[in-house]
Amino acid sequence: MCSRKSIFWRFCGLICLLQFSVLTAQSKEDSLYNQAVIDVYDNPDKTIEFAQKYLKENSNNPKKQVQALLLISNSYASKRDYQKSLEYALKSKEIKISEDHKVLEMQILNKIAAQYHQLGVNDKALEVLDEADLVAINYQHQDSIRFLIGNNYAIRGFIYRDQLSCDIAIEYLNKAYQEFSSSEESPRSMANKSVTAYNIANCYVNLNQIESAKSHFLTAKQLAQQADANSLTSFAMKGLAEIYTLESQYEKAIQELILAEKLADKVGDLVLNRGIYQGLSANYLAIKDWENYHKFNVEFEKLSSQIKENERSTINTILDHFSQEMNEKKSKTRLYYFAILTGLISLFLGLFFWIFKRQKYFQSQLNSLKSQIKI
Repeated sequence: MCSRKSIFWRFCGLICLLQFSVLTAQSKEDSLYNQAVIDVYDNPDKTIEFAQKYLKENSNNPKKQVQALLLISNSYASKRDYQKSLEYALKSKEIKISEDHKVLEMQILNKIAAQYHQLGVNDKALEVLDEADLVAINYQHQDSIRFLIGNNYAIRGFIYRDQLSCDIAIEYLNKAYQEFSSSEESPRSMANKSVTAYNIANCYVNLNQIESAKSHFLTAKQLAQQADANSLTSFAMKGLAEIYTLESQYEKAIQELILAEKLADKVGDLVLNRGIYQGLSANYLAIKDWENYHKFNVEFEKLSSQIKENERSTINTILDHFSQEMNEKKSKTRLYYFAILTGLISLFLGLFFWIFKRQKYFQSQLNSLKSQIKI
């Protein structure tokens, strides 16, 4: 905000003008930031470009630096570049933020947990989620963090789907959906509800509850369209195509996947594109269209290799981070035991000195008594 140190009333008009200009600039910056959040799904490169600039322009503002780093992390996650996504998420954790910015701390922890889950390091993900829970429990304004609590539930749902069962996962994903619904309605909340509905639908597919799955895929598609998120719409359409394939409606599945491919074209989501190509190759195989089957199967294999390579690179990053954590813990442990040892030695020397002094005092008293007896 502009300075309020004006002395003379005649400058009031100028100050108001300056204040309006700053507010307008701030409003424009907020608007660009909010748009960048939405562009994470459909134009991650654009978001990265904005966030890098936002990071440089706010080098003295820890809160905005964290926001920028999380934007970049989310964008790379959208591009399925897990190595860079985790790298920027961990960078955001290194920035010192004040006690007033606990919401940012929860965002950072949720993001890191999500990245660990994406890489299959679920024990570490749960550990980070527990840390985020502790921050949330102690936060006074619970209504303002419903969205973040929803994120926590959603990530747990994804993890429990892998570790336990879809029944348990659906329970947590439904809790996440309710929290997102309780938050202020926005493109972001609708996008998160779409992601949640999509994952619930996938669980119903695994449970062979086809109608429930179809219903949730349709909900995911509708919410994604309302959020104007093409990549999420493509995911939902890919899910619907899977249902049509299970129902032997191969032509209908192909039509849905072709539309999904067009929407996903500019997004650059490797996993989404791989799923679409896999679906197209399978459905073309089912109708014995060998040319198209071969075409999309080649694309599917190519993307599968690329995704595996990205995952290997990111796992190396995680191992480096774990190694750094272990070295830091070892250093802290050494310092801890060194402090204890130093304390014990000091205590021992102090006790020895005290005993020596007392012994000298008693010896002096004894000598005095002996001299009196001799007299």
